[in-house]
Amino acid sequence: MVTLRHVYVISRMMNNSKFDGNISVSTVGSLCSTQEIDNTLNTTQYCFLRDDFFLIKVTQALFEDFQAKCVHSENINESFDLVALFYEICSDGIAAFQKVSMRPEKTTALTSVLQQLLNEQQAYLLLLNLAKMNRMLNDLKNLEKQSILADLLITDVESRRLLVLLEWCEENAYNEPEANAELLNEYAYLEKNCTLRAETLHARIRGENFCDLALSLLEKAGLYSLVPLLQLRKMSRNAALTPFSIDESSYYLARSRSLLKRTVDKIVSKGTSMSQVEACLWSVVVGRLEPALSLSSRTEDRLWCYLNAAVESRLDAAITNAHNGDFDVGIGREVENDDLRINSIFDEIATAERSPYYTIYRHIVNDDSLSLIASMDMWLEQYEDDLEKFPHIIRFMAHLVLLLRFSGQPVQEESANSVMRSYVRLLVSLKLYSIVPYYANKLPLEMAEEMVVEFMCQLEEENVRKDVLAAASVAKMDGVRLCKKIFNCIITRYPVIEEESKRDDVLINAWNWLIYPGNETYYDAMLGMNKIMREFFYVDKLDRARKLLQQSKKLVDKIVGSFRPIIETSDTVESKLLRAITEYKAYECYLNALMKFNEWFKQSQRSVPSIMENSTDDVGTLMDMQQRITFEVIHQRANEKMQRYENASKQSTTEAIGALDLVLRFPNGWMTFKGVESEILNVEEVKKLTGIKSRYITAVIIMLVTIFEKSDINRSAQLVELLADEEYKLAEVIPKEQLRILIKQLSVNAYKSL
Repeated sequence: MVTLRHVYVISRMMNNSKFDGNISVSTVGSLCSTQEIDNTLNTTQYCFLRDDFFLIKVTQALFEDFQAKCVHSENINESFDLVALFYEICSDGIAAFQKVSMRPEKTTALTSVLQQLLNEQQAYLLLLNLAKMNRMLNDLKNLEKQSILADLLITDVESRRLLVLLEWCEENAYNEPEANAELLNEYAYLEKNCTLRAETLHARIRGENFCDLALSLLEKAGLYSLVPLLQLRKMSRNAALTPFSIDESSYYLARSRSLLKRTVDKIVSKGTSMSQVEACLWSVVVGRLEPALSLSSRTEDRLWCYLNAAVESRLDAAITNAHNGDFDVGIGREVENDDLRINSIFDEIATAERSPYYTIYRHIVNDDSLSLIASMDMWLEQYEDDLEKFPHIIRFMAHLVLLLRFSGQPVQEESANSVMRSYVRLLVSLKLYSIVPYYANKLPLEMAEEMVVEFMCQLEEENVRKDVLAAASVAKMDGVRLCKKIFNCIITRYPVIEEESKRDDVLINAWNWLIYPGNETYYDAMLGMNKIMREFFYVDKLDRARKLLQQSKKLVDKIVGSFRPIIETSDTVESKLLRAITEYKAYECYLNALMKFNEWFKQSQRSVPSIMENSTDDVGTLMDMQQRITFEVIHQRANEKMQRYENASKQSTTEAIGALDLVLRFPNGWMTFKGVESEILNVEEVKKLTGIKSRYITAVIIMLVTIFEKSDINRSAQLVELLADEEYKLAEVIPKEQLRILIKQLSVNAYKSL
């Protein structure tokens, strides 16, 4: 049977862009595109596809291509060019997915994504066609007051938009591979049952006059009377066929069109001798809604029915008016000129169609950017928790926002930002980190930085971090500012606790954010290092503090070295810088002392090598020469072993005492800051530093007492004197009860050493 789709594909054949009744080879080729798709995917790729590997990779490529085209668009001036680029990307994605969709085991997800891309491509096509119509107005103005159609399109925006929509519907149907394959099959069926010659169809597909094919098909199907009426439909596309002047031959063709339509209207109204197919074809061609509308189940078919009736109605009314109403078209009985407007048509469509695409089409054709943004924001709000289910829809909406901004159309910024936020969140969830900064940067600065910082806090791999920072730099975001914010965010989010936690490693790795920008953040890196160290020292996690020091020592030494020329040559070095360097060196000094003490302690726990009591002289008379030599070798080795042990013990003891003594004699006092330097600290920092100083100075004294008691070196008296030294004021730092116990213990040890 001849379906409704056949009717408006035939209409498309008749109403091509050149208005000459011909169709190009490339256009005809698209009719049989399902047969001509090349099968270049190999067996290995098909195996991957069972895993949705292809779907994931092509989707990722699409997202990256859109971002690349947006970056490229900064060098172009016309939004038309950007839309064309988007259309091209969709075409490539559709071609890729169509190849895979030929597999019998294609997934529902693949089918859904393909349909989303087709819908998106149609939106870009609609934008392109609207732009072409606006450009064509200049040509139509040359026919002003000469052509009824030209005047109608120039003066009536609604008619212009309806015609664009109608042609857009026909072009979408014409470019749909499955529908075209179905159409070819049904042509073949008609050919067989209407005794068409074999070459009638296939010769035309090779590139001959396709208009002849459409007319021949109607003739051979027994619908002879539709042939002239189908030719009369050219009037809604060809301005030259609707002249005002009675001197033009087409003037009377318009009258014939109207009279023929009136006759058809009467015949269809009676409908006693017509089949359903004939009634549908007759009514559609003359611009009636029924019965075609009732037979249409697909949204696109129903939309075409409404648009076809609207365009035909408006053109008929214009022709009637231009001819001074001296004849009546007779169509107004079913469709009044103002009944079928764009909004009323889409209102009817919306009763059965819940897809956001048709709402978008409606606002695009109405050039209503504010409503477009609002509708997208409303839809995203409805599906806020399921963004990952609609990646291509969200990407499409975000790029519509960019297009509107690029073209300078008015937008409601709050709603537009909401759409962009949804897209950024989607990109993060899909782990497409490198393109996040570009889209985030389309948001207000504070909001953009907040979103970027939020997801970058979660990045652990060094290469990924650097790639995202590089992308942020390309997107013209402040990398230095981002790194500082990321570090502060992590420090705030993961406070150090006394229990062992993976948070500790997160904090250690967080410091790297402050070294990525180079010397621009050296000072911040010093402050950040001290902040983390302070937290670790405060809860006695010295093993974590040591790990941080070991990982960063070379870099910190380089940073401190870079500040040395400033400190040595400048008379007004900032107190913050001096305090930061002093605090870092204090941590380093203590950790080094602790390491030396641990080395001494391990050495002290080793077993003392045994010493042979008998010499060779004592046992010499009982040995022969060989035994004597062996005994001497063993004795010598034992002595050497003991000597090494004693040297190691002495060295470890000396190094441990020296390192601990450096903490006590730290310049100006360990963790003691001058008045100006201390003013920089807040109350919380002062509290923590005071606690750290008290606990760890006390610990150093205890470690020294332990060494004195277990070694031959006893400097207890000197340590008591140091505690009383006014320069270091150590006695003021140690809790009184603890100080009393330590002094008593040191006094006893000093007395024993006398």
